[in-house]
Amino acid sequence: MSTTITSTTRKLPKGVMLNAYPDSIGKALADTVAMLKKPELKEVFSLFYILPTFFNSDLDRGFSVIDYNINNELVSTDDLEELDKLNVMLKFDLVLNHLSVGSPQFQDMLKNGDKSKYKNFFIDWNEFWAPHGEMGDDGYVIPNEEYLQQLFMRKPGLPILKVRFPDGSDRPYWNTFYQEVVYQEIAAGDLADIDGLSPDQAAVVTALVNDAIRAKADFRTLDFGANEQFKEAVVSVVESKRNYLGQMDLNADSEGVWEFYDETLRKLRDYGAKLVRLDAFAYLHKQPGMTNFFNKPGTWEYLERLKIMAEKYELILLPEIHSEYGYGLHEEVANRGFPIYDFFLPGLIIDALDRGTSTALLNWIGELRDKGI
Repeated sequence: MSTTITSTTRKLPKGVMLNAYPDSIGKALADTVAMLKKPELKEVFSLFYILPTFFNSDLDRGFSVIDYNINNELVSTDDLEELDKLNVMLKFDLVLNHLSVGSPQFQDMLKNGDKSKYKNFFIDWNEFWAPHGEMGDDGYVIPNEEYLQQLFMRKPGLPILKVRFPDGSDRPYWNTFYQEVVYQEIAAGDLADIDGLSPDQAAVVTALVNDAIRAKADFRTLDFGANEQFKEAVVSVVESKRNYLGQMDLNADSEGVWEFYDETLRKLRDYGAKLVRLDAFAYLHKQPGMTNFFNKPGTWEYLERLKIMAEKYELILLPEIHSEYGYGLHEEVANRGFPIYDFFLPGLIIDALDRGTSTALLNWIGELRDKGI
């Protein structure tokens, strides 16, 4: 695929943009809509960036998306109709790199394992790294040192979450951002199928395990005493009931993921979006031997493919730039024909207020204007 990205055909609309969660003002989006309808705010805002608790989500203040359906607790279609009447253009997020473990796709994989149509929707760490590393004692491949040194990681340790499949196997899946495994307390009845374990023994073992879970201790290292012969079976039952929190990296080599992106862009258009911010896009492309943060040319190829999709729905894409100013990444993206979303302005405003001078802020604005960014 060519890495030459075509120029943007629609200009970024001008005007003042309101950034807010659906419940930033009042209890739901309807309260923000009511505010915008006040006469004193007439035509003040031409754009409204509605942050992603607009969708169904569970973590990271909305950036762990379960699905891109409307969060009915905070948003209604009436709200969107009223915003359209106010001639306020909308901007939403598409979180490219990951989905919540609560997403239908991940839950289907947990339920159906190897038979799930979403098995390759996420990235099996061992399959990805098998040709470039060695299996460790903990059941996951450790990349060879030359690859490991290149790998950009957002948190300590390898970016994996071990997922329990229906066959009882634990498989590591790529997880760049947040993760948590939550173990549920068990009932004695959950152990009823363990051969030879009496009800009295089940009650003793259940109390032992639940005490460890409540204390957030490792129940797998417990001394089961006289019931040691049942330990493996009991641990298997507890593991089968574990829940997850986290954001699972999507497998951009899967056509199903690209179909999902296309479907989501269409859905955002139908909500009234004109602009779509590409959150965490720089983490999407993964390749052994690269940092896996803004890999080139792979990331450019992905952006081109996304741009073609967005054109169908008359959407403007704003790639999120989440790197130091000195790296010039924002300039590279702008030179490829994209308007950009970066994080420099808030810091420069704070700097101006703190130091009592706007020199750095004005220099930055001047540079953007001179370079046409």
